[in-house]
Amino acid sequence: TQGAEHVIEASNASRTMLMNLQTQSWDESLLDLFNIPAAVLPRIISSDCHIADTAPGLLGATIPITGILGDQQSALFGQSCFEPGMAKNTYGTGCFMLFNTGHDIQPSQNKLLSTLAWQAQGHTTYALEGSIFMAGAVVQWLRDGLG
Repeated sequence: TQGAEHVIEASNASRTMLMNLQTQSWDESLLDLFNIPAAVLPRIISSDCHIADTAPGLLGATIPITGILGDQQSALFGQSCFEPGMAKNTYGTGCFMLFNTGHDIQPSQNKLLSTLAWQAQGHTTYALEGSIFMAGAVVQWLRDGLG
């Protein structure tokens, strides 16, 4: 949109750790703690809404932007994990497991991250995430380091 809209999709907002998962809005106590003025933050929007159209000169035509989703959340959605209890694992530089917890926030008993998976058709789906940030990268390091 070339700056026409200052928005962030809900799953991406949740990953800033500044969004309150229950209210799905910026957490005022955290903003105060870190001295972040709420006015500088983007408006939180649903995953499936019409955000705007691309700027006319950018791609040769205006194209509607009608969906955004976070990185691992999009993998959970893309692998059809639509029901509570369904999970996916993604392997790359890191390894990321997401577990669909349905419409309720499930606090982890094992230090996993509670996160917003997506907001679609007026409903919010949550997930638990476990991350290993150096999975495939370690294999590459071993390969390159050991010759």
